[in-house]
Amino acid sequence: MTIMMQMDLPMPRAEIERVSAELGTHENPPDGLVVHVATATAGGVHVTDIWENEAAFEKFRDSVLVPAMQKFLADHNMPPESAPQPQIEEAFDVVKGR
Repeated sequence: MTIMMQMDLPMPRAEIERVSAELGTHENPPDGLVVHVATATAGGVHVTDIWENEAAFEKFRDSVLVPAMQKFLADHNMPPESAPQPQIEEAFDVVKGR
């Protein structure tokens, strides 16, 4: 089942871009990722991802995303409970452009 993952990150765009560059996701997108979009908000950044299935997202979350978030929180003296929680919904009508 295709899913949409959304998350609000209370961090500046520059920080998101730095972490993204460190992770190398632009050069080597994770398996199962269909599309990743980040937009600036008044409180930070909003991320929307479409994944082929929830298992693909969970693999990325556990092996890449959570460790990166833990490092960011520790580097900025933020408590672990302040980590944003992803919202996941079924994406039932996905059209891929050419």
